[in-house]
Amino acid sequence: MDWLVLSPFVKTTWPGWLMPFIDARLHRTRQVPADYDHDRSRAVSSRREWFDYLRHGWRGFRQTFGKHPTGIVTAFPQLAVIVALLKTLSGRKNVPLIAWCFNLAQPYGGIKGKLARFCLPAVDLFVVHSRAEIDIYSTWLGLPRERFVFVPLSAELPDSATWTDELDEPYIVALGTANRDYALLAEAAGQMGYKTIIVAGTHATAHIQAPPCVSFRSNLTLAQCHQLALHSRVNVIPIADVNAPSGQVTVIESMMRGVPMVATACAGTNDYVVDGVDGLLVPPNDVPAMVRALRTVWEDAALRNALSRNARQASLDKFTFPAAAARLTELMTQLANRQPRRD
Repeated sequence: MDWLVLSPFVKTTWPGWLMPFIDARLHRTRQVPADYDHDRSRAVSSRREWFDYLRHGWRGFRQTFGKHPTGIVTAFPQLAVIVALLKTLSGRKNVPLIAWCFNLAQPYGGIKGKLARFCLPAVDLFVVHSRAEIDIYSTWLGLPRERFVFVPLSAELPDSATWTDELDEPYIVALGTANRDYALLAEAAGQMGYKTIIVAGTHATAHIQAPPCVSFRSNLTLAQCHQLALHSRVNVIPIADVNAPSGQVTVIESMMRGVPMVATACAGTNDYVVDGVDGLLVPPNDVPAMVRALRTVWEDAALRNALSRNARQASLDKFTFPAAAARLTELMTQLANRQPRRD
């Protein structure tokens, strides 16, 4: 079966992301490139961004009017909403639609919520990246739980560089913007006096009165962020709203590089980190618990090495593009088998 792939991060028709790992004998994929920039650090999309998603969604949807059965895979909720709306308004219920990476900071209310409940039933399968989201979105949209599938978030394997402990000037690093509790981390770091580098959008840190040991950086390249993580003593992922799945990308990228990790136990980390095995999980809103966990990892070299080794192996087993592509292939086949036969 033919499938069109729409992602705000795919800017070319050249097969990338999960597509090289899809068996072409089963499914043929074509990417519909985005011609705009997508800022995933912002919780709310602007009108201009929604217009970009509408243009992108229409460019993909109109290609399903050909002779051959063609489905659509979207990445990120905005494109799923647009394509589902087009599918609903056109009455073309037989166009298979998979909403991959369906992750919201929180379910929409008001007019946005009504629009979502009007059009999103046109999505055949929602792929979420935490099990907690299944009940959240099923209840919000009034749809059966069976329409929601948990697949771990995936990431491209990094180069051969892996974590090495910085012994001369050790530091804690924290990366990411969405739903982070950096005020808590700054307070914990201040109690210990450990050098801490927080890399995030300025809108996420401007309100924090940080102690001298904590510094903030922004507008770093992805490569610079990875270098900071690779040489940190510990990577910290403090989450603010534990019911809003967040932090999975940072978790996976940290594990793939074997960086020892401390994270808030929440919807976004519980499905990825085995506490005490490949990372340490701490209760939310608990500064003393964060201090204890950070101090434990900071002072125990053997523990750091064990966490690093186990995290690296777990990520190779569960969080790679080939692993995600295998699950996507299964979902594509499931929907393709529902299509009416054309003799």
